[in-house]
Amino acid sequence: MSLQVKKESGVKYDPVFLKILEDKPGGVTIKTNRFPSGTKEIKKGALLNADASTAGLYNIIKTAKVAFTPTSAGTVVLVEPTDHLFKVGEYVWLLGATASTITRVSTTALALSHTLLHPTPASATVLFEVATVGTATVLYAAHAILRDTIEVREKGVSTLLDNIFAGAVVRGTVDESELPYFVPTIHKTNLTDRIRFA
Repeated sequence: MSLQVKKESGVKYDPVFLKILEDKPGGVTIKTNRFPSGTKEIKKGALLNADASTAGLYNIIKTAKVAFTPTSAGTVVLVEPTDHLFKVGEYVWLLGATASTITRVSTTALALSHTLLHPTPASATVLFEVATVGTATVLYAAHAILRDTIEVREKGVSTLLDNIFAGAVVRGTVDESELPYFVPTIHKTNLTDRIRFA
């Protein structure tokens, strides 16, 4: 009779995370004043920014991807538009174009205040939020990645939940194809020494 050894314990990672080397002890508090009114949850794998004014408070980083090259000036059609987190009045940088104010958000597109410059953003261009029109500087630099999906509004309730605590991964490896929101190169660069995108 042979001896059989069975593994009784171990760590199973979510498909988003291939390896978690370090997370924030005690988690983080997510800032809720930037969520669109229809957002019920923020999916695991979202990028987070450590708020410069309050320790332990984190901002969600907003990105999206262009579905196809725009045919009408001022409108950009997004991939999975219902999952992006942009709101009217925010600013978005269109690579190869300009930074524009978002004037309308629908289920199919963002309407922008500026006529798109040539070349217009091509299909698969990843958009990111900036501080104001005319700058390519990101509004928030990425510092961590959301570890678990969090509910920001109770189902059927429009009021935001208070004190949303969440786990945040600060060092490890992620499967980019499993991330819920698109990651532009500029944010990958910010995370290069801590997060590996595989």
